[in-house]
Amino acid sequence: MDGNPDNIQLINELDRSKADAWLELRAVAEEMTDEDRNVVWTNGGKKHSLKYPAYSEHINKATSLLFTVGAITPLYNWRSNGLPNYSPSKELSAADAIRAATYIVRSERFGDGAIARAAEVGLLDSILHSLINWYNEK
Repeated sequence: MDGNPDNIQLINELDRSKADAWLELRAVAEEMTDEDRNVVWTNGGKKHSLKYPAYSEHINKATSLLFTVGAITPLYNWRSNGLPNYSPSKELSAADAIRAATYIVRSERFGDGAIARAAEVGLLDSILHSLINWYNEK
């Protein structure tokens, strides 16, 4: 496999059996506020340390739940394939939501701020809503 699975392969990674996690993901998405989306950068009070994003409880929970429901997948080679096209005026497909979720969460591990940028521009909301809509449709 080339690390760029088709839509069906990606959607098959989502785990419908985790009903509680899907319900919690919906609740987190509904409770997300502008304050959550406006990520603060901190150095933890240390004089000479690098700044890092201090994510809200909602963003941390959403990220954790994306793993739980299968929206972060090793099938998608995020480094080679990048972030799917995103426009705030157009809803992501479920497969593109998986691609975007995998990209932002995996890239956060290599450099702080990917999740912060996604939250600030509305991409995180779009990912959550697209996946929740997919879950609700079936």
